[in-house]
Amino acid sequence: MFNISSTGIALLAAGASTRMGRPKQLLRFQGRSLLQHGLDIAIATPFRPIAVVLGANAELIETEIEAGQTLVVHNKDWQSGMGSSVATGLQALLQSEPGLEAAFFILVDQPYLDALRLLEMARQLEMAPEMFGAVSKYGDSLGVPALFRRILFPELLALKGQAGAKPLIRKYRNNLLPVPFPQGQFDLDTPEDWQAFLKREEE
Repeated sequence: MFNISSTGIALLAAGASTRMGRPKQLLRFQGRSLLQHGLDIAIATPFRPIAVVLGANAELIETEIEAGQTLVVHNKDWQSGMGSSVATGLQALLQSEPGLEAAFFILVDQPYLDALRLLEMARQLEMAPEMFGAVSKYGDSLGVPALFRRILFPELLALKGQAGAKPLIRKYRNNLLPVPFPQGQFDLDTPEDWQAFLKREEE
C-alpha cells in the first residue's frame, strides 16, 4: 500500500536561466524569490525529506535558503540538462531516507503551483495503487509537478540530458495518473513571460 507519509520532494533549481538573462530562481514576487516560493510550497506539505538541487549560480542562490530548511545538493553536471538534476535530487532524498516510497519533482518557475495541488496529486495516487505515479496535465502535455513511486526510481536515477523526466513520462504514459493542472502551462522562461505574469497579477 502506497504511504504518502513516505514521500519526499526534490525542488529542481539548477538551471542557468539563459533565456531569462538572469537567475530566475532569484526573481522576486510579493516579497520573496521564486526559489523561496517553491521552498515554502514544499515545507507546507507533510512530505519529507525536501532536497533543493542547485547548479548554475549555486553560491548566490544558496543564500536564499535558511539553514535547516532543506537538504541542499549541488549537481556538478547541471550543464548536461535537467535529467541529471532529477537523478541528483532523488539520490539525495534516498541518502537521507532510504525507505522512501515516492518522490515529487517540482520546479521554481510554475508560479501557480501550491501545496494543495501536491496534496491532491498524492491523494489521487494513493487511491490508484496500480499506477506508477501521478503527473500534471496541461493542454496536451504531461509534466511536472510529477510524483513517482519507487518502482521508477532506478530509471529516474539513470536520467541524463535536457529532457528531464519527459522520456520516462512518455514511456510510462499509460501507467501514470494524469492530474489536471491547467495553470501549469504558465512557466517563466523569458523576460516576456515574467512581465506577462506580473501584468496578470496586477490585473
